[in-house]
Amino acid sequence: MNLPVAQVSADSASSAQGAASPRSDDRKRFIVETSRPFCRSRIWQLQDTYFAERGVEAWRQGEVPHYVTSNPTIANAYAEIVFAFRADLARLAPPGGRDDPLTICELGAGSGRFAFHFLRRLEHLCANSDVAPEAFRYVLTDVADTNLEFWRTHPCFQPYIERGLLDMARFDAMEPGALALQVSGTTVAAGSLRAPLVVIGNYLFDSIPPDLFYLKQERGWRCLVSLSVDEEPAALNAAELLAKLKVHYEYEEIAAAPDAVPCYEESWLQELLAEYRGALQDSHLSFPASGLRCLQSLAALSQQGLLVLSADKGEHRLERLDGRAAPDLVRHGSVSMSVNYHAFTRMCERRGGMALVPACGHRSIDVVGLLMVPEADRFAATRRAYQGHVQQFGPDGFFTVSRHARAHIPQMSVDDILAYLRLSHHDSHLLARYLPRLMDLAADFDEPTRHDVTEALEKVWDCYFPLGEELDLANGIAALLYAIDDYPRALAFFQTSMQIYGPDTGTLYNIAACFQGLGEDAAAAAMLRKVLEYDPGNEPARMMLAECEAAAA
Repeated sequence: MNLPVAQVSADSASSAQGAASPRSDDRKRFIVETSRPFCRSRIWQLQDTYFAERGVEAWRQGEVPHYVTSNPTIANAYAEIVFAFRADLARLAPPGGRDDPLTICELGAGSGRFAFHFLRRLEHLCANSDVAPEAFRYVLTDVADTNLEFWRTHPCFQPYIERGLLDMARFDAMEPGALALQVSGTTVAAGSLRAPLVVIGNYLFDSIPPDLFYLKQERGWRCLVSLSVDEEPAALNAAELLAKLKVHYEYEEIAAAPDAVPCYEESWLQELLAEYRGALQDSHLSFPASGLRCLQSLAALSQQGLLVLSADKGEHRLERLDGRAAPDLVRHGSVSMSVNYHAFTRMCERRGGMALVPACGHRSIDVVGLLMVPEADRFAATRRAYQGHVQQFGPDGFFTVSRHARAHIPQMSVDDILAYLRLSHHDSHLLARYLPRLMDLAADFDEPTRHDVTEALEKVWDCYFPLGEELDLANGIAALLYAIDDYPRALAFFQTSMQIYGPDTGTLYNIAACFQGLGEDAAAAAMLRKVLEYDPGNEPARMMLAECEAAAA
């Protein structure tokens, strides 16, 4: 039986690590590693190093994509599902039972932006019901300590930390265990939670090392990986190595005899792999054993199981897993690959739970829910919330619509833009795209339009989680407000911009222009002198200063 052709032509498997070997183009290829099981490849060590070194900069600089799983729309969908889940728990609880806070644990929370949007929406749902926000406890987790420090000091999180609604813990999905909460000082250990644990894992399982197999006609091979680069690896940092790695696959047959050594010690993993050997005719299979073990460990923290919500590029349909070639790693600072969500749904069902999956195909992300709780079929409100906020029109559909609209921004009217902002729950990412068009239209705003635009800008900023990205949203909002002669608000946003990004001669000049528009010429002059102190050749600032000094005199 012929095996698939490897992605990169192989050198001798006996090549020493770090050695160089000739190529047909006379360049050298440096061997990074040879014939390692995919899940233990150096790829994943480099990935850990990358995140530890970059911290929140990976998201701030846009190296790691995160918008599609960190926007207000997906946060709203999850908040609605979790809120409905708590309502189901309250309805199904025995009389006189304890009403413990529902713990929500986000794995690999990265920038923290999703958590902020989720908590804001959850507060809104609580305000419109008889449920106190303290009925929930959100726990941010990550393996990178620098991310935990960033969350702990972020201004947007301080009100939630002070009220006891937000905590954080270091958590490694590859070595799962108890959650040592850093704010409260308590530990969530095995069996300590009376209520089910809610687990959120967005863009997580695509970067946890999976096992990789090739299955054909009930036979199986374990995929081994060799790595190489075209330049000396010692001269490259983790991000550069990940970007330049060339991957070659080899195959080691798995014995099918009854007395053969199984691939896994856990019988449930071995049985699940056997299901795939019988079901897939000819395919490479990403088998997320580490991710499944992680959920198994987290389930042990609660006496009542888990609700898992996860979004990623992946597939939950068995028939779509057949006929797959060896995976190609997606490079974006770190690396990632498509998630086998079908394995997660099978784990859930084998434990007596219920998998919530989209009824139709998805384009960008698969959003999956796993009700791994006793009597999962009785959680009717949870299922309805999933159907309404994921199946009918959810995060994947919204991303598709917003991406389609991007091509039509130059033709949009103000009403079009305001409608899209409302649809997006006042998404700052979308506003940033729409601001140039709004500036083009600003001269023709009447008073009602000015009011509607100003109100939309305030709502966007109210749910904005600053990371210090290159795009200065506060400055862009301020420029639009200045263009419609709203000098007080423009001044406030220019000052906010300076608080986030520090002094800048352009921002100082704009602040001076706002003061001048408000008739405060002395204050304008003071700002302009600062501009000229930093930039003595700034002629527009010198001319405006002369005007202000003359007016003040």
